[in-house]
Amino acid sequence: MVELKTKITQTGVLYIPKELREAFGREMKIIANASASVFFPADADYTDVLHSLEIIMKDIEHRIRLQKEKQGEKP
Repeated sequence: MVELKTKITQTGVLYIPKELREAFGREMKIIANASASVFFPADADYTDVLHSLEIIMKDIEHRIRLQKEKQGEKP
């Protein structure tokens, strides 16, 4: 799993890396709340999107554990 960083230009344009554009296509859907957003192909099955989010959540939980260990905290 990879973590990407991008910026929004002054005019409000978000750069999406080529690898994501190629994988997701030119039509995408975005679901957002106050803290996060999920981008996915417009024709994606919501069950597949949900399964992918579960995998991403596990990765984030793992990153939190690693961060705590690095800081000397117990997970």
